[in-house]
Amino acid sequence: MKNGIILYTRKDYEKNQWFAERFIKEAPSYGMTIRLILTDFMALGSENGHLFIQYKNERWDTAPDFAINRSRNSSIARHLELMGCKVFNSADVTEVCNDKARTHQLINANGIKSVKTMFELSDWENHGMEYPLILKEVSGHGGKDVHKIEDPEQLNALVNTYQGERLLIQEMCSNPGIDIRAFCIGDEILACVKRHSEDSYKSNYSLGGRAEPYSLSNSEHQIITSILSIMKFDFVGIDFLVDENDGFLFNEIEDAVGTRTLYQNYDFGIVKKYLGHIRNNLVT
Repeated sequence: MKNGIILYTRKDYEKNQWFAERFIKEAPSYGMTIRLILTDFMALGSENGHLFIQYKNERWDTAPDFAINRSRNSSIARHLELMGCKVFNSADVTEVCNDKARTHQLINANGIKSVKTMFELSDWENHGMEYPLILKEVSGHGGKDVHKIEDPEQLNALVNTYQGERLLIQEMCSNPGIDIRAFCIGDEILACVKRHSEDSYKSNYSLGGRAEPYSLSNSEHQIITSILSIMKFDFVGIDFLVDENDGFLFNEIEDAVGTRTLYQNYDFGIVKKYLGHIRNNLVT
């Protein structure tokens, strides 16, 4: 029996309790036990040349066999890995995918198209792009900290509001309010949904957008397959905008991807599929 943990922040667990508890309930059928760990009560440490973890009143000098990281915290994932724990998604995936600038660097460097994107600007006025623009905080998720910018004055005001936080700006795509999300486990594309909003440039389901099943064309399937070959992903959502010809434009990768639109539109157990993937990737 392999012993594992599932990591959430307390805030995220409150919103995703049902999903977390499905892992705990289903795990024994896959030869595993899983314990819920809230990262709010977790501290990382080292002593006498050894790493340890403090959780509430417990000290862990040995790590569990595996961890399902739904916390978006790459530091905890890295610490666990260094203690010999297998983490799903890995610290590398969590680190890259929760930094939108690094994600674009990696994916676009492999020939995958996106809208024009700029980051690490020292002079926000001289970006060479036409308004309206989209401004994002690089560590944001779920459509948060995303703003439509109409003019230089609004851009400067928002940049000043964020006071040194890392930001990026993008050209506005030609089909705002529409995107495609591909749910992937390992190198398998499980399902896709088309998300859309009639009254916002944000299509996020959590912000009122709607979703429906989406079937990939051969060329779209190849784009996603190409992305899956770049890193070893465990369970992610890959998001695309669409251009004026309905072609895919890479947007971002969600590390701790939400599953509400998946359950809404498809009748299969994502928890069981993910547990099967975890079992198959643990050293016996």
